[in-house]
Amino acid sequence: MRITRRAAIAALAAAPLARPVLAQPRKFVVISHAVHRNVLTQGPAGDATAEWRRQAGVEIEWLTFGIEAVHERLYREAQLSQGGVDAGFLLERYGGPHIAPLFEDLAPYQQAAPVERIEEISPSMIAAHTYRGRQIGVPFRHATHGFFTNRALMKERGQEGQPESFEEIIALAERMTFARGDGTRVAGYALSMDDPAALMDIIRAHGGDFITRDYRFVADQPQSVAAIALVRDWYRRGVLPRNVMTFKTEEVITAMQQGRAALTNQPFGRIVNYNDPRASRFPGEVTVANIPMMASVAGRKGALVPAKTSVWAIGIPRNARDKQLAWSFIRQMSSVENTIKAAVNGNGPVRMSAYDDPRVRELAPYADLERRVLPTAMLTLPGFENAGRAMDLFMEEVQRAMLGQAEPLAAMRSAKQRIEPLLPS
Repeated sequence: MRITRRAAIAALAAAPLARPVLAQPRKFVVISHAVHRNVLTQGPAGDATAEWRRQAGVEIEWLTFGIEAVHERLYREAQLSQGGVDAGFLLERYGGPHIAPLFEDLAPYQQAAPVERIEEISPSMIAAHTYRGRQIGVPFRHATHGFFTNRALMKERGQEGQPESFEEIIALAERMTFARGDGTRVAGYALSMDDPAALMDIIRAHGGDFITRDYRFVADQPQSVAAIALVRDWYRRGVLPRNVMTFKTEEVITAMQQGRAALTNQPFGRIVNYNDPRASRFPGEVTVANIPMMASVAGRKGALVPAKTSVWAIGIPRNARDKQLAWSFIRQMSSVENTIKAAVNGNGPVRMSAYDDPRVRELAPYADLERRVLPTAMLTLPGFENAGRAMDLFMEEVQRAMLGQAEPLAAMRSAKQRIEPLLPS
């Protein structure tokens, strides 16, 4: 009798995870960013991996790296003839059809031994890690942008309330560019510039985009060009910090903590950093809201930008030693309860129901805001082999426009000429 792959997976998934008692527990190797290890193993909710490790009879060996290095190491390991990595975390913009063959297609595993209530996870998050019908990861973490304001600085300028349109954000950023009484110069807006992620919220607020899901470059269209022109104008007039060209996430956090910037768009969870009494000069004064669209584009005030999001997922290398064990790890880390535990420990939960849990709501006062925007949130760009290079080229051209070396339209036409040959056909 021929045993199908699906039947074999089902039988193995149903088998107990207990392993023979060994002098030393087997190492289960996971490649990730440190944040994934931290939200799963430490924090107010405790260690979400403990029960799984006990049942499986293994110890987890976490190999943690920076974001780019995570993928470099994971992809290199996945190409070896004999694998030494059991599971890995993948960020969508480092994925693409070119790396999909290195990982197991998880659809048969899901059919045989499904992740609990996987329908709760947004289809767009699952699609972010699905290439030509091959699902290579189960979403675990998202980082979605909100709009932050420093209430203390706003009071100094006689400003109250939240902007209801991006036109109002523009006016507020200009109003909040000033010198404080102690001589501190405040930039109205802080913007991370190491990749297009933060800039995409401004572009989409204008109704534009960068690269569409079907790999078309559209940043040379009028809406996107208008957003680049705004950023150029902000830079010329000091609304952005003078050294903004070098700003990464860390510099944005520091500027907001020290009151050298009044407004920004960053992941919702950054509110913890901005209000940290150990590091911030304004603890409790920074608030977060959803990012509004240009009223002239949406036709009304109050419409929301499809905010930038990033989606991390857990995948299984094709050369993993024990794929059933790896799938059981993914299933357990993706359960309803462990999603909540990780959220309490600081993770961006991919399940909508997590936002209703009182444990999450107590520690994430922005839960309703984040949940409201998740259904329409968008990736910076779809994953493909040259995505990193395309982002670098795009930011080069944006900075040329900001420095006055090219008009915004000319810069975006140059970006198109340089980026289109990199896009999948």
